Amino acid sequence: MGITSSFNRDIVQHRFDAFLQEVEKMQIEMMQELGEKCVTEMRLNKGYTMQTGALLSSSGYSVFKDGVAIHTAFEAASGADSTAAAQGIKKGQSLAGKVGKETKGISLVVVAGEKYAVYVESKGYNVISSAEHLAQRELPRMLSELVSDIKAATE
Repeated sequence: MGITSSFNRDIVQHRFDAFLQEVEKMQIEMMQELGEKCVTEMRLNKGYTMQTGALLSSSGYSVFKDGVAIHTAFEAASGADSTAAAQGIKKGQSLAGKVGKETKGISLVVVAGEKYAVYVESKGYNVISSAEHLAQRELPRMLSELVSDIKAATE
């Protein structure tokens, strides 16, 4: 008389798929959190004086899954001219979409969508560089935390 399992392959596959979905959900939440931190960094530590608000309004992020935007966060800068803010938001979303559609897996795209953002940065003013440094610092820590959470869930 041998040992008989009380489960079948479909049950195991279902549990594994549910686990992978939970991990993906955690990755997406982590990317959203990092995106919010980057946008906060860009807005609080901008090195330039806002004129119309277009540049600051074009600053935001999108989270992508296999090239499809699943979360986008762009908003008008406080005190911005409404027309300039709307144009800035549109440019930021457009640039994030162009970059993000080429990504695989779960990706975070943080942008300053106005074409002159590079010019402002080149003059020594912070537009997006401090957010990039923040992401380079925070992402490894956040990934390590995610791995620890996954390991703890499997023990």
